[in-house]
Amino acid sequence: MFIIHMPVGFKVGDTAACKINREPAQLTWRSPDILVIGATDARRIVKTFIDGELRCFVCGDADGSDYDVEEVPGAGFLVFKPKGAAA
Repeated sequence: MFIIHMPVGFKVGDTAACKINREPAQLTWRSPDILVIGATDARRIVKTFIDGELRCFVCGDADGSDYDVEEVPGAGFLVFKPKGAAA
């Protein structure tokens, strides 16, 4: 699971410098449902919401092969290994 806040002006197609775990990184909003960290770490967007001047992205793995994330309305998020994924 990956969560990051970006300015509300950040939109699909944009790339921006940011920090992840206090390290410089680059984030690209590649498509309405995919964020890419650096050049190759694609993450599936589960949900976005506006928090003041920031847009919060809640992401899982892009292909769901390791872990998937689903929103549980009113309760948060469920992180799980998809059926058939390697243990």
